[in-house]
Amino acid sequence: MKQIYGLMLAFIASSVSYAQIDLGAGTFSGGIESTSQWYQTDEDLGFEQPNDPFRSNNYIRLDYNYGKFSAGLQYEAYLPSALLGYSDRFNDNKIATYYVNYKGEHLDITAGNFYEQFGSGMVLRSWEDRQIGINNSIRGVRVAYTPNDFTTIKGLIGKPRLGFETTEGTVGGLDIETNIVRLFDKENYSNSVTAGFSYVGQQENYTGAIEDFPQSTNNYSARLGYSGNSGVYINAEYVYKSERPSFFSQVPTEQYYDGNGLLVNLGYSTKGFGINTTFRRLENMGIFAQRSLSEPAENLFNEGIVNYLPALTRQHDYLLTNIYVYQSQPNINFIEKEAGEIGGQLDIYYNMPKGTLLGGKYGTKLAANASYWNGLNAEFNEAGTEYTTNFFDFGRKFFHDVNFEVNKKWTDKFSSIITYMHQYYDKAIVEGGNYSHIIANVVVGDFLYKFNPKNSVRFELQHLQTKRDRKNWAAALVEYNLNQRWNFYVGDNYNYGNDDEEERFHYYMVGGSYAKESTRVSMNYGRQRGGLICVGGVCRYVPENTGFTLTLVKTF
Repeated sequence: MKQIYGLMLAFIASSVSYAQIDLGAGTFSGGIESTSQWYQTDEDLGFEQPNDPFRSNNYIRLDYNYGKFSAGLQYEAYLPSALLGYSDRFNDNKIATYYVNYKGEHLDITAGNFYEQFGSGMVLRSWEDRQIGINNSIRGVRVAYTPNDFTTIKGLIGKPRLGFETTEGTVGGLDIETNIVRLFDKENYSNSVTAGFSYVGQQENYTGAIEDFPQSTNNYSARLGYSGNSGVYINAEYVYKSERPSFFSQVPTEQYYDGNGLLVNLGYSTKGFGINTTFRRLENMGIFAQRSLSEPAENLFNEGIVNYLPALTRQHDYLLTNIYVYQSQPNINFIEKEAGEIGGQLDIYYNMPKGTLLGGKYGTKLAANASYWNGLNAEFNEAGTEYTTNFFDFGRKFFHDVNFEVNKKWTDKFSSIITYMHQYYDKAIVEGGNYSHIIANVVVGDFLYKFNPKNSVRFELQHLQTKRDRKNWAAALVEYNLNQRWNFYVGDNYNYGNDDEEERFHYYMVGGSYAKESTRVSMNYGRQRGGLICVGGVCRYVPENTGFTLTLVKTF
């Protein structure tokens, strides 16, 4: 009951804050997001209803702005516990983050919890994504100074968030970025050459028995980028991570390893056409603000992470294209004798003009994507405690994805998206366990018919073919938009090809939503297929389950 009262008080506080907007002393803004689930026993899936079948994740955000000053907080309540697939550290209800900020013409100062990113994020990024249970905001002080409109200097120190607490280690950083062209020609806005340097240090006390144990570590990053009127752009970043100890069953060892990362992007874009290529190499690049969290097998929820290393693959939108999703493999894997990953991604977009043979009356959009990821060709010693690598050697194949998409509008009312995907997936590497590689082919047809500008129906037909793992799948979904407010859908994933006929399950779902202005309410009932749920290339694991889900989102 105390937890429920706390949540009620937070809602009342948000209403009072909203009422104060008219007082003329600054402005309030904020939002409420609540996701609740009621789990039910499903004997077919082998899922037993937990002791606390009702679970709810709730977030209330309040921000106040007055001139150059602002302040805010986020209240969180996990009642009586967090949804399945979230860390057990989310086990309370109280104010989780807070901040005060001053932002002048050249100076920006924040005390409390803040989010920051240096460069591409390979050396530091703090961010929040509630869907995958990540909030590694830093609690401390951040200062940003912009002496002109092309140079920024940032410094910070603090402890990243860990559940409702903070990590044992402290993170400090400095970042400098400037436009070299503008540095020498302040009126040149047509071309840009940016250069940046970042330093991120970590400090955590140690009281164990290992002599000369490193209590501080250092990470350095340098980057350079170019863009101009020609449509060509290129940027590169290199990161060096100093030596730090490895862990075995959360116990530090006397084996120390350094790491490094290289990221290169090259692309060209013009009207109706674009191409982008990305190359990345990561060797032992996981950076954590608490040493005990640096063992990947023991850190299932990406807790205490300091940097951002997403999977650089296409982020697919459909049910069956997300069964075999890749997670980046930046860490040393002593079981599989791997030390990181190397690979890249290619994206091509082309719009066929209207009135051409293939473009037709409305034009046609084509997209192709390919990603290819391998392990480093690391050679471990017999004891498995030391290894060597050559920088550009490709080792064991982890993953590839080649996909094509045709987006075509046929009439004023009817359009379609056809997608084909071919995948190679090393399940042992990505998910662990004794699995062989999987080769899968997926075809998706996505069709939309508009009865009028506000009323439409969309339906999907999907098929996944593979000779391994759980074998073939079929899926279908129908979505009806009654108007701009009401939406309904029903769908099903069917694992019809499973060798075990008793495990040829239907993962059905039915639901809908209502939206009005800044409020959206959605509800669904069905089965959740177990596996990885990913947002922006970062994933969390969700066990198979069955039940009701209710979501409320309100902003003001």
